[in-house]
Amino acid sequence: MQTSEQCLACFRKQALYTVGLCTDRRSLQEQILAQVEHYLAALDFSLSPPENAVPLYNLISEQGGCPDPFARHKEESNAFALGLRAESRQKVAGSAEPLLTALKFAVTGNIIDYGSHQEFNAAEALADCLAREFTVNDFPSFAAALDNAATILYLGDNCGELVFDSILIEVLAGMGKEITLAVKERAIINDALVTDAVACGLDRLCRVVSNGTGCPGTPLAGCTADFLEIFHAADLIISKGQGNFETLSEAGGPLFYLLTVKCPVVAGHISDLLVQDGRGASSLETGDMVLLHRMQ
Repeated sequence: MQTSEQCLACFRKQALYTVGLCTDRRSLQEQILAQVEHYLAALDFSLSPPENAVPLYNLISEQGGCPDPFARHKEESNAFALGLRAESRQKVAGSAEPLLTALKFAVTGNIIDYGSHQEFNAAEALADCLAREFTVNDFPSFAAALDNAATILYLGDNCGELVFDSILIEVLAGMGKEITLAVKERAIINDALVTDAVACGLDRLCRVVSNGTGCPGTPLAGCTADFLEIFHAADLIISKGQGNFETLSEAGGPLFYLLTVKCPVVAGHISDLLVQDGRGASSLETGDMVLLHRMQ
């Protein structure tokens, strides 16, 4: 998925929020935001939004003297989600369809995102998630692919939601699947790192690796050889979150995109892909839950 001109407003909103996390000095904020505008003026629209976000956030972090502006947000998100894990796990275990229920918790946890939008009510969304349905629902294809998959690569996204990913991973592990969770190598927004996965106990459920990037997605050209070997060898890949979708929407392979739609640009792109795949137009909106498999 390429960057759209509509993404510029989102980048500016992200920059303003992140600069405020780095410093409260008005003069420095203005200086950094001026550099942001200079960067945006030369943006490469052929790249995906997450790839364009990397230099943007690096600029803000370096100039603001704050290597991990979202550190507190990540800690709070993990703590919040860990406090709900036992209750959520019980709901999954008591469900008539544990796999589908675990998918709903995982995709609803994707709302914990400080990049695409800074205002959300995760507790309310999680309380309502079981009553909601996927707008794009390729669960039958997912279940069928799962029957024939021995190895699963799970592409993680953000802190907090990682806890709800762990519940889905528990269900998959209980089905005898060998699972590898991939997270980011370097801090970027509130994306999860290996240390976050360990803090949330995922290293006790599956193998945890880094994709080698500091990108809020999975840009294959920038990932390590070790990660790419795992990626290409996996029987099934769960691409979690909007950033991973944006960087992998044109990729082939046994990919299932699991995300909450957070902007109209992504909603439009998913609709376009459905048309390209001969599935007809679909009107998606922000907040819709998606489990998408592309027949490639």
